[in-house]
Amino acid sequence: MTRYWIKIVFGALLIFAVGMAVWLGVRKGVDTVRIVIDTAEPITIPIKVVDFRVDGASLGRLQTVRILRSAPKAIESVEVTVRLDSAASAERLRDCTLRIDDLEQLDERTTFVCVSADAPAAAGEFEAFGQVLVEGTDIIIPLLLPVSVVREMQNKGWQGADSMAPAAPHIPSVPEVKIGGEATAGATAPTP
Repeated sequence: MTRYWIKIVFGALLIFAVGMAVWLGVRKGVDTVRIVIDTAEPITIPIKVVDFRVDGASLGRLQTVRILRSAPKAIESVEVTVRLDSAASAERLRDCTLRIDDLEQLDERTTFVCVSADAPAAAGEFEAFGQVLVEGTDIIIPLLLPVSVVREMQNKGWQGADSMAPAAPHIPSVPEVKIGGEATAGATAPTP
């Protein structure tokens, strides 16, 4: 009989523990959403599976993208953290300013462009909007983004950053036509 009660107590404790874990997980998720929407806290996005490419050559892996904000919808800058494959790559980047030409097509083939640190920002087409931090070193590389993207992120905040994804195609709506008092989508009126 004692064994029976031990099983009951153990089962009850197990159900309680699972319930508490689910409750804490949901609460943490709600808190995270609230922080993203209602506060000016930075948003950190881990992306450790994407190669860090400069001028077409893979030099390591991207680690995180951190969006720094001054208000819930006001993006101030972006910090990208990378882990390089070799120390030679770090020295190669020391005199660079990194630029991303096309943020509309971000994927595994996206490449940063190394421009001279003293070169002008491509005749006003690009603007400094963050930095690239190299893990394990003191290297901080300025990051240039297209001016249009910077303005959109500053005006629309994180929603502007979200809108860089391709837009869904527009599907025209079919007007409603009344036939015999009933509204029917896409139907044609009877001919006399």
